[in-house]
Amino acid sequence: MVEEEQACSASPASLSTWDAILADPPWTAKSFLAVGVATVGALASWIGNLASPALAEIGGSYLGGFLVGWAFRRFLRMAATLAAFTLAGIAVLKATDWLNLDWASIEAQASQSLRWIQGQADGLKALLTGVFPSAGAAGAGAFFGFRKK
Repeated sequence: MVEEEQACSASPASLSTWDAILADPPWTAKSFLAVGVATVGALASWIGNLASPALAEIGGSYLGGFLVGWAFRRFLRMAATLAAFTLAGIAVLKATDWLNLDWASIEAQASQSLRWIQGQADGLKALLTGVFPSAGAAGAGAFFGFRKK
């Protein structure tokens, strides 16, 4: 009886960063599991010379796209949180006159950074297009992976 009370009254351990990131993992989605099973079946039939590898390639592309979409959503959430805290900090420092900003140089630096990010995104797009044989399946997977909550 005493052990049950202690177990109930104990505060839950704080989640580590890794646990927080994987709080809702992508492999719990029904579409991810269904395509995963179909991909494993397609690989088995391809190894047994019963079918072509096309179904396995499409399934693998969907799974990869799903993981990319899920990771991108997590990245956007963290980046938006970081940007909000940064902007709030800048606003507080500006309101207290602890910070004097040169907006022309900030704008030039931001436009240069955006051009660099666009170039990197184009490179990532080319890489992913080469890695995933089926762009349609990867795009569908990325869409559903991004929507996974």
